[in-house]
Amino acid sequence: MALRLDLPLLRVGQSAWDVVGTTAVVVGGAAACATAVVVGYTAVSLVAPALGRAAGGAAAGSGPEWLKLRAGQVRATADALKLAWSDLFEDESLVVLEDTWAPCVLEATEDFGDDGAGGAAYTAYRFALKQGGKAVLPLELGQEVTFVGLDGRNRPVRASFPLASNRRDAGAVEVVVAAPGRRRAREAVGGLTAEQRAVVDAFDGLGIGGEAAVRPGRRAFTYEGSYLPITSLQCFAEELGALPVIQLLKESLPRGRSTIAKAQVFWINEGEDDFGLYEGLETLFYKFPKKMELACVVDDKLHSPDTTKNAPGDAVFRRNDDLAGAVAPWQPGMLAVVAGPDAFQDQVVAHLTGAKGYPPECIVYF
Repeated sequence: MALRLDLPLLRVGQSAWDVVGTTAVVVGGAAACATAVVVGYTAVSLVAPALGRAAGGAAAGSGPEWLKLRAGQVRATADALKLAWSDLFEDESLVVLEDTWAPCVLEATEDFGDDGAGGAAYTAYRFALKQGGKAVLPLELGQEVTFVGLDGRNRPVRASFPLASNRRDAGAVEVVVAAPGRRRAREAVGGLTAEQRAVVDAFDGLGIGGEAAVRPGRRAFTYEGSYLPITSLQCFAEELGALPVIQLLKESLPRGRSTIAKAQVFWINEGEDDFGLYEGLETLFYKFPKKMELACVVDDKLHSPDTTKNAPGDAVFRRNDDLAGAVAPWQPGMLAVVAGPDAFQDQVVAHLTGAKGYPPECIVYF
């Protein structure tokens, strides 16, 4: 049977790396220090404004490292107590909906991030469930949500999206997608499907109070291998692939929630404008600095024709020795999570199986 990663058999660790304004690689910094692995790009601060509730909570904020670490530890303790309390005293007033279509209304939208041309990078859509503020979708960790609506010609359109809100949040669901000005470009590189674009375009035409329907979508984060327990996660994400990674880390990192002792996150994007969800990962780091490591990688050739057609299968790693060296060889107990477009997944899997010795069964896709 497949192992669901939301079962208490896994533990995650994470460390965050902030971006340094240079094309060099910062190595060997303090545990609380953030590091960027940069390829072919002059990096600037990637701590861009992000939608807090969609990116995983309030941002760590500015201030001395020790203060942010202390605040993160307090939040981590509070989260652990909250989870323990919810396990002991389940809210019996919650209404868990059936695995079928649930009517919902568009409650709010919010643009955030910077696309580098004066516009927003992302748009968040929040839908209120018509069954009321105590209604909850029956979602597993990492499970997508599927929306159906009507386009401008009254034709039904349907697509699944990673969940941006917490799966246990009652009364509403939230998704984050590329802002209108970036959708064609993301579709061209596989970061957005034609079906997803049709649905979010329909969202834009709804207006606040417009109706749609939502239901649980594709399941991910299942492990069918034989190496147990899982003690280490290697997470690879491109752009909004950070959303399911954030979901996984938020539920696995708190004390006593899983068997994961260490997690490394490699967030690889083509440009600094693609890091709009950085605050969600930074917040997690300051909660769990001893468990987690995060590398923000900027590779301006990530989607170039030479990379996707003519270059070796793991070209992004071949261009960056530091990145390749930071990925640990596989050992029993290690599991890789890969979240992003197909071309990105292909590069990561080629490197993991070819250079790092990963058995295919020890790689989970989103």
